[in-house]
Amino acid sequence: MNGFPFSCPVEVRYSDVDAMNHVNNAVYVTYLEHARLRLWRERFGFTGGAREIPIIIARVAVDYRSPIGLADEVEVGIGVIRTGRTSFAFAYRIEASGRLAAQAETVQVHFDYAAGEPSAVPADLRAQLAALRLPVRPK
Repeated sequence: MNGFPFSCPVEVRYSDVDAMNHVNNAVYVTYLEHARLRLWRERFGFTGGAREIPIIIARVAVDYRSPIGLADEVEVGIGVIRTGRTSFAFAYRIEASGRLAAQAETVQVHFDYAAGEPSAVPADLRAQLAALRLPVRPK
């Protein structure tokens, strides 16, 4: 999908649709989460263990471009746009039946749950994130 290193389909559920007959804006964030979890499973080997990937979501920003309907085929692309000392950022593109529905960004903070504070992104994770780097920031 348009240069994104990872993408996955998302099925629109009947419960996603609101009284305006389109996917509710809050559900778009759930679609981001779905793609992020698929990425963790397929590229990082995440199996679902508590704190297996010690991150917290510090920021979510969504720019809505067009509505998604119940009959639309949805695809979410995801890639890395920034890696810092304790955090990294993903960019997303949500397409609905081939058209741009939304663009988004999330910031994930690597977190030491025992200390209750951010911790440095480990070298192995940093290397895996580098493989998912987008060549240019999506517009």
